[in-house]
Amino acid sequence: MEEPNNFKKYLDSKKRIVIKIGTQVLLNKEGKPSLAAFKNICDFSSALIGQKKEVILVSSGAVAAGKDLLDINPGLNNFSIPQKQAFAACGQPLLMDNYDSCFKRLGIKTAQILLTKEDISVRKRFTNARNTIYELLKNNVVPIINENDTVSYEEIKFSDNDHLSALVLNLVCADLLIILSNVNGVFDKNPNLYKDAKPVKIIGDIKNYVKNFKENTKSLHGTGGMKSKLYASFIASSAGIDTLIMSGKDKKSLNALITGNLKGTLVSSSIDKINKKKHWLLFGMEKAGEIVADEGALKAITYQNKSLLASGIVKIKGDFKKGDGIYIVNEKGIVFSKGIANLDSEDIKKIKGLSSGEIKSKFGKEKISSLVVHKDKMAVSV
Repeated sequence: MEEPNNFKKYLDSKKRIVIKIGTQVLLNKEGKPSLAAFKNICDFSSALIGQKKEVILVSSGAVAAGKDLLDINPGLNNFSIPQKQAFAACGQPLLMDNYDSCFKRLGIKTAQILLTKEDISVRKRFTNARNTIYELLKNNVVPIINENDTVSYEEIKFSDNDHLSALVLNLVCADLLIILSNVNGVFDKNPNLYKDAKPVKIIGDIKNYVKNFKENTKSLHGTGGMKSKLYASFIASSAGIDTLIMSGKDKKSLNALITGNLKGTLVSSSIDKINKKKHWLLFGMEKAGEIVADEGALKAITYQNKSLLASGIVKIKGDFKKGDGIYIVNEKGIVFSKGIANLDSEDIKKIKGLSSGEIKSKFGKEKISSLVVHKDKMAVSV
């Protein structure tokens, strides 16, 4: 992808934008929440809304705000999960209060949405969250999303809010992801370590870029680094959505973007985008178990868009029910596909390796289907 000849026209075509705000963007030099920083973000969002765009914010910063409230040294970062959850519980109201007051002066209403990973991975909860956000947008309310850190634990946490923002894109059917960081986009090497680091304006093949990207630093107050932002861009790209990574601390850059000047790094979407249901299967669905398939079944799934039948199954890992999410792997554990189980794991164990005729002959009365995962409820790993 080349830089758009007319970036203003490009930006005008984007009508629903998710803006992810990193913790560092909202803090001053002392590591404390800065009201001026909140005003900058709200002014930026308001300007986009003034261009007839719908804006959804995914904001970090609750833990940092909570530490500030409790007079915890912002430089300290070695805390237990319960301590971090307590900081988040204290800081989330302060985070929302800052956003609400800054947006209020601009005549814009806000709403808080706290999500756990299960709100994305369980399809019914995913749909409920989508419907709520759509209703807020219909009423000209800016949804401000954060992870519900006070109840999330390690097994059900998003890796960071970069990851959350990428999954929110599919949730709200967005057109563009803007990741606001404390750096001016992506560089060919770490600009904090190398003075000759050069900015990267456009990334076309994000899949390979992520594979080859090396990073040895993370932000002091946040949970992610540049690699997490690039991976979020890869998730967005797979859904056919571009990502812009830029500085949220530089007001001039924010103003320049509003007037149609590209700032930061633009990551282009994949030409082989997948539909929203399959995107959810690959990136949002929670795994309840694994099915080990033979080489013939894997080839049929990968290259011929076939369903997974019992005859191609070698082994079952985990206990799961019909309707649960499962990974389809080879005998080395490499994931080839992800999908929704059509049968309970106990039934699949009974029929693995059997043809439909053998199943009918052996379990005629039980009427167990030979179809284990339907092709329409399965997505090949990217």
